[in-house]
Amino acid sequence: MLRSVKYGLHGAVLAGLAAAPLVWTSVDKSVHLVVDGHAVAVHTTASRVGDVLRAAGYRVSAHDLVAPAPNSAVHDGSRIVLRRGRLLHLTVDGRRADVWTTAPTVAQALSELGYGSSDAVSVSRSRRLPLTPTDVAIRTPQLVTIVHDGTAQEVTTTDATVGELLSDLEITVGSADRLSPAPDAALAAGTVVRIQRVATRLVSTVRNVPFPTQKQRDSSLFVGTTNVVHPGRSGKVRITYSVVYVDGKPVGRTKISTVIVRKASPRVLAIGAKRVVHHKAAGTGATGTDSSPPANVPTPSPGSAKAIAKQLLADRGWGDGEFSCLVTLWNHESGWRVHAANPSGAYGIPQALPGSKMASAGPNWQDNAETQIKWGLGYIKSRYGTPCGAWSSWQSQGGWY
Repeated sequence: MLRSVKYGLHGAVLAGLAAAPLVWTSVDKSVHLVVDGHAVAVHTTASRVGDVLRAAGYRVSAHDLVAPAPNSAVHDGSRIVLRRGRLLHLTVDGRRADVWTTAPTVAQALSELGYGSSDAVSVSRSRRLPLTPTDVAIRTPQLVTIVHDGTAQEVTTTDATVGELLSDLEITVGSADRLSPAPDAALAAGTVVRIQRVATRLVSTVRNVPFPTQKQRDSSLFVGTTNVVHPGRSGKVRITYSVVYVDGKPVGRTKISTVIVRKASPRVLAIGAKRVVHHKAAGTGATGTDSSPPANVPTPSPGSAKAIAKQLLADRGWGDGEFSCLVTLWNHESGWRVHAANPSGAYGIPQALPGSKMASAGPNWQDNAETQIKWGLGYIKSRYGTPCGAWSSWQSQGGWY
């Protein structure tokens, strides 16, 4: 709120006015006229202060200050003081108001209005005020907060806009940085100015690429058997991103490029294509021949035998890995055929030598897949520990275990 203009002259001014002579000496009188601080001696025959001023060419308005009053009598040697009014179009912190003052300078007018030296003024304080209206903008100190680069500071300023404040504080704002409010926004008490630093950097990362699997038929392996010809190797690619950071924290990224560092090598599997040949009579060849089963005795299929084996392995606490080794081992030995016989005397799914050894697992060892498998697992356990141990030994020993 604007302060009231003080129109009353101080006692020192009034005391300095010369008292009118008590004795009338002449119609023509000598009068000291002081107008806006400038003194001049005039000769007049007027009897009233107002008449003296009119005769001197001054027209007194309601905003002027006259001492003595315009209707006071004039005597020889009288002192008349005239302070003419000036209209100020004030804008204080963005608010407009019109104020009259009799102060001759900007500094005196502001002092009478109660504004101190800490206030910012749009015109020079030493400027003399003309009789025509004068535009004066005043900015009183405002407490604002500026947040930037990880700090928050309170600043008392008379700057009018955000841009002026940043310039005075020598705080730069990059072309990509975010500024709120805008540079031309007006400052008011409690305004929070926030600067977010925005940076863009290239960031690269290396990732693994899974290898593919290729399968190829191998006529040297029995059907249902697989061998790993090449284990395969994963590839590597370098991906480069453009990453946007706001105050040091990533807020978004865009893929720029993908470069192959190392190509992936496929895993190659050999898939068995060799089929077991079944014979009616006892064979005289290599492992995998059949002896004739007794009449009216059903022959278990290799698939059902494998199912029995998987359950028996699970009962022993052996998992899928051990089952895979067992399948591969007995694929080579017998093709999982109960009546597989070898001229050497080896017999059955596990190719026990002689086959009669399996009688320890049951009297039906010649025709029962479960009896043969139980014996075979016991043999593997006692000699190799696990099916995978037996398969490893089979490979290193050139085809027997």
